[in-house]
Amino acid sequence: LACLLFQVCSARVDIGSGDLYWLAFLHLSCSRTHVPCRDGTGCVAQEYLCDGEKDCADGSDEDGCAQLCNTPGHPAPCQSHEYPCGLGSCLNASQVCDGRQDCADGSDEGGNCSVPCQRSCTHLCYPSPQGPRCWCGPGYRLAEDGLSCVDIDECTERRKEACSQTCLNAPGSYSCSCLPGYLLEPDGHVCKLTGPEPKLLVAVQSEVLSYGLRSGHEEVVLAADKDRVVFSLDYDLVERKVFWMDLATESIRWQDLSSGKKGTLVKGVRSDCIAVDWLGRNLYWTDGVAGQVLATRLGAAWQGIPEYTVVMDGDLDQPHSLVLQPLAGLMYWSEVGSHSRLMEASMDGSRRHVLLAQGLGWPTALALDLPTQRIFWLDEKLGSVGSARLDGSGVKVLRLRWVQSPFAAAVCEGQLYWSERKTWSVQQVDKASGKNRTVLLKRHGQPHGLQVPSRGAPNTNGCAKSNGGCAQLCLPNP
Repeated sequence: LACLLFQVCSARVDIGSGDLYWLAFLHLSCSRTHVPCRDGTGCVAQEYLCDGEKDCADGSDEDGCAQLCNTPGHPAPCQSHEYPCGLGSCLNASQVCDGRQDCADGSDEGGNCSVPCQRSCTHLCYPSPQGPRCWCGPGYRLAEDGLSCVDIDECTERRKEACSQTCLNAPGSYSCSCLPGYLLEPDGHVCKLTGPEPKLLVAVQSEVLSYGLRSGHEEVVLAADKDRVVFSLDYDLVERKVFWMDLATESIRWQDLSSGKKGTLVKGVRSDCIAVDWLGRNLYWTDGVAGQVLATRLGAAWQGIPEYTVVMDGDLDQPHSLVLQPLAGLMYWSEVGSHSRLMEASMDGSRRHVLLAQGLGWPTALALDLPTQRIFWLDEKLGSVGSARLDGSGVKVLRLRWVQSPFAAAVCEGQLYWSERKTWSVQQVDKASGKNRTVLLKRHGQPHGLQVPSRGAPNTNGCAKSNGGCAQLCLPNP
């Protein structure tokens, strides 16, 4: 058995030694970022171990945590101004050796409590049953010399646990702030969208539903003919139009949500995914069979002759899901052919490069989270949710049994949403931890396209003004 290391309770734990024999019982094959439950029924992410919540069906991911954290060489996860009690709890250092037993096991009294503090501590010194100790105020940790204190950079160490968007470290503390269009919640950590309630648009069979992400209010905003299936969809926030792929007629259609007016943008196309550039006023789509990404003007009207441009062709290996970042003039897509990968390019097809090519099975659904500058994907083959920074670094993968047959995904605030065809449902999980899974919608019919209409922002797309000076199609190149 290879030596495996996991971070549990702030301690490096060698499960190959048998200290945690149940984690080393590898009759179940788990990815390198996950560990098996003792009963062999599933895998859980490493960060779920000893987090106070039972994620394994048998609860084995929470077994032995208190004992592990207080064994020699594995200190309890207490802060520098706290004292570790013997049963895994933490006590403020001011309560140690005060003549009262505050730890449940009484380990905060007796021993060498009477030895006076004579150490040259940078911050404070307190007596303890083990003898005098230096301790630090909140936001600091004890340095290796055991005397001085160093600042804890919560923004680096805690990352998304510290702030949902922007984090600013300060000596002994940190503060959170939000991007324009967001407001910091009273907890001082979470950013929420300002303005109207964010809505989730979901295609279910021949209808498009609007679902209020705070109120849970549902309404049908678009109803196609009963024999049609609204497949992939996207939203133009400028003209309040929904665009969708109609597989029955091999056409991309639209409907104005204000006036109810309908139309056909282009015919003779088949696509698993369409995406609207609401700044450059174009619509893109993937053709997995032809291995192409194509585009046409949002204002185009079907005249009997296809009017579109092949943006990328040649070496695309079954392009599938497609997402755009109009403000930066960039697009991202997944390829699910012989070698799955995530790709990035300018929206005119130039500067194409591989974003990620390792650890992918079949990434069928992509979503951008621009406030955190991350891309998310759901992997149908691996049953997982993955995310990475927009430069391909900082990859994080969570294996979730809920992910079975994802079609489309979207991120809003702290949640990841996706449509699940096998269970005919729309689900959500916490985007950072993969926990708190909720089924939002469950209908008699498969859900497909899904979108959370984004808000406007300062314009940096060269095609947004006067069509970039082009007579016909303008494709942004940042």
